[in-house]
Amino acid sequence: MMSAHTTGSSLRQRLARIFETPFDRRYRQRTATIAALRAKSDADLAAMGLTRDEIVPHVFGGRAVA
Repeated sequence: MMSAHTTGSSLRQRLARIFETPFDRRYRQRTATIAALRAKSDADLAAMGLTRDEIVPHVFGGRAVA
């Protein structure tokens, strides 16, 4: 059984998505991409042609990764 807190939180998330603007969507997607890249090892990033210092500029600048 779900707790009231969990249900309220998921309802809040669903409502937020319903009223989400394109800016909100881009922000959420970029935040998720940054988190995913930060979770990678330095070796994985190097294989993508990135360093940790380049993650944010890469995500916001759209620099192509080989």
